[in-house]
Amino acid sequence: MDNKEQDIHLVNELTKAQPKMRAYLAKILANSSSTDDVLQECNKLLWIKRLDWDPTTIFLKWAYRVCYFQAMAYCRDKSREKLIFNPELIEIMGNESPDERTHSEREIAMEKCLAKLKEVSRTLLLDRYSKESTVEKIARKHGITPNALSQKLLRLRYKLHECIQENMKSNPA
Repeated sequence: MDNKEQDIHLVNELTKAQPKMRAYLAKILANSSSTDDVLQECNKLLWIKRLDWDPTTIFLKWAYRVCYFQAMAYCRDKSREKLIFNPELIEIMGNESPDERTHSEREIAMEKCLAKLKEVSRTLLLDRYSKESTVEKIARKHGITPNALSQKLLRLRYKLHECIQENMKSNPA
């Protein structure tokens, strides 16, 4: 792979990793308002050190290490502020491994779980999440009270959540 192809590959990986990198930094920095600033510094550093990355390895692991060290540097620089985590706590929080599952894998799990529901239940959920539907309109359509519908939707969302979680466990990334 030549340098141009490697740069393109890195940009694609970096773009795809942004939400996970931001969440990782937000956890380490306790959702500090500086999370986006530190993320930007990480992006710059990843670009500067792009030739150090081996494209045959998992990009997110490399990016998390850079984020970790940038967060440590930020905390060191801001150590005069009152509420800053100590380095040991940051190290504990920074030991997270990236979740390689993609958004589409979660969508597939959700579709499988929706398919397992009875048609009436699936219709209620899908009606509720269409743009023009309200609880009142759906309740009227199905001949139940809005409160009863809300309770039913709550139970269905819980059941769907449990099914998705179970599906993701049985199909790890």
